[in-house]
Amino acid sequence: NTISDEDIIRRFGQAYGTPNVISTDINDNEAVKAGGWMADGHYSRSAYDLPHTNYILAFGAGILESEKPLSRNLRMWGKIRRDRPVRAKVVVVDPRYSVTAAKADRWLPVNPGTDGALVMAIAGVIISENLYDTEFIASHTTGFEEYKQLALQEYPPETVAGITGVPADTIRELAREFAMTRPAIAWRGRGATCWPGGTYASYAIYCLNALVGSIDVPGGVTYQEYPDYRPLPEIDEDAIARTGKASLKLDLSGTDAFPVAKSISNRVADSIIDSVPYPVEMAIGFNGNPVMEAPNTSRWQTALEKVPYYVHIAPFLDETAEYADIILPSNTFLETWGYDHSPPGSGFAEVKIKQPVVPPLYDTRDIIDIVFAFAGATGGTVAGSFSGIGNNAEGFVAYRTGSIAPWEDLRRDGVRIGLAYEYYKYGRIFDTPSRKFEFYSGNLAAQLKSFGLSADKTDCLPHYVPSEALGDAGEYPLLLSTYQPLLNIENGNQNYPWAQEVYLVMHGRGWTNLVEMNKRTAEALNIRDGDEVYIESPYGKIRGEARVFQGIMPGVISIAGGQGHYAGGRWEDGIGINPNDIIGVDYDRLSGQSAFFNTRVKVYRA
Repeated sequence: NTISDEDIIRRFGQAYGTPNVISTDINDNEAVKAGGWMADGHYSRSAYDLPHTNYILAFGAGILESEKPLSRNLRMWGKIRRDRPVRAKVVVVDPRYSVTAAKADRWLPVNPGTDGALVMAIAGVIISENLYDTEFIASHTTGFEEYKQLALQEYPPETVAGITGVPADTIRELAREFAMTRPAIAWRGRGATCWPGGTYASYAIYCLNALVGSIDVPGGVTYQEYPDYRPLPEIDEDAIARTGKASLKLDLSGTDAFPVAKSISNRVADSIIDSVPYPVEMAIGFNGNPVMEAPNTSRWQTALEKVPYYVHIAPFLDETAEYADIILPSNTFLETWGYDHSPPGSGFAEVKIKQPVVPPLYDTRDIIDIVFAFAGATGGTVAGSFSGIGNNAEGFVAYRTGSIAPWEDLRRDGVRIGLAYEYYKYGRIFDTPSRKFEFYSGNLAAQLKSFGLSADKTDCLPHYVPSEALGDAGEYPLLLSTYQPLLNIENGNQNYPWAQEVYLVMHGRGWTNLVEMNKRTAEALNIRDGDEVYIESPYGKIRGEARVFQGIMPGVISIAGGQGHYAGGRWEDGIGINPNDIIGVDYDRLSGQSAFFNTRVKVYRA
């Protein structure tokens, strides 16, 4: 959805009086956001000044496949690797040899879920050899002494080598290289953060940037600026709306169960099934497909079967639409109005509008128009809350962007870019108790205290949290890892023949996904490349084709997401398998991030 869709949907929820306007974006990014919030107070993804960086150390990040803003990453990659006299060096830390790793200078395999330990060891080497940015640390940070002591005492390279599988000498080499090739970026990806301890891993990786002074500098972490949209008027609330919004959220965010969480979409399925904290009488879904995308997908099937009345709004049919009582078809991106701005990446503010380039081919409507119709039909204060803000999709977009540029100018140009990015804004960028970058998180300490939760000093420092795997290691000896190929279309589907033809570029294969495993793993299981195999976890069993190659660590299997559809269309149904079907349900304890990589499986020939 565009920002305009999100704004109008959120407004309807507030006016109606539900606390349950929940984004499905959180399946991938909440731990990343929470880790940044612990350090600098910004609950968002990071922006990176790629054109000016000299070094990227990427932890579990599919920069060229699935990291937002993807189109900018692809464009900048060419610039920093081929369009400069001295190209930026890239090192990828990941259990799997991804497209990004293939295009990097170095791939460093690491035991799954141990990125946090590796990061703390790297930090310890940088500190012990006095390679850190002393001026930035002294002037713009707090908590460094506690962080220093923890890194030096608990994470010596020899100890961490046994945890991560990365040799101690390699850890030292990597630390020196990162600290001495400035400006440098430490990049947090879902492979490192979608674990039960993901927020701490995110925090630790983010602190590497501060350690070498790469905060709000050319070539480092920057702070995305956003357009100054015209404010919406206050919601016209009635007593019903006020009472409803005061209720607990279905996802249990804002409670001591997940003290840092803003939104936990996967938790909603359990709340619906258990009718806790209350039964759900009706649900509306916008462009989401949790029946395919969430861990342990059968839970969502059970939940949606239980909802008495479900309305599904999307341009295409999908698996979640199968459970709808009413389907309201929305316009495609070529037929719709909207406004949008860049996700963290460019740094400078820019607003972009979408406007129809073709009339709707079928009897569909813009999401904004659908929500306006909901509000009008509801009447009362809900309808009143939508009065005077445009009354339709084009009018709403014009209303919100009217403070930025005249409507006709914006329609003509399509985009309006703000002032050039300003670096070194240390006096105003940190939203923390100290108003500095915090190696000891005052934000987390205050949040835990507000819930009456006790915490020792380590709880508010970056550190490694070992993740307990789901499933008995004796019966299920392998870890299942998933990844998102470039052509796993976001907020859409794989119902495109051109996308299917080149789906797995690393393997030169289309129209399928594969069960990737190391040669040593395959030999121990008497499996050959191309064999049909079963992949079984404590939560289910799927069948796929084995792909034996050396681009994955022994003891791990990997399956691309995005396939396994059965209700999406002729070009995707019945193709490949969906690894989410057999992934267990687990969460990061702070942010509520869904864990995608700690499920154990066994693999055997079909």
